[in-house]
Amino acid sequence: MRLERIRDMLVLHIAAGKSIAFRKEWVEQLRALPYEQYGDFLKDTIYPALTEEERKLWHKSQISNRALHAALQRRVYDP
Repeated sequence: MRLERIRDMLVLHIAAGKSIAFRKEWVEQLRALPYEQYGDFLKDTIYPALTEEERKLWHKSQISNRALHAALQRRVYDP
């Protein structure tokens, strides 16, 4: 699993050929929030917009809010 910043999008790569793209506005809003507020934003804004397959992938990703915050701040996260 890894996060990659491509232009104005953030892509969470879960497995080969399996990824979730974050909308530009989500990235902008997340960058303005402290990571402690990510959980609510993800639950209220991003999760409802995901497809059923993307939701399954999200659950498999096990990415922490802190790791997501770090990826947004430095553009790439690769554990």
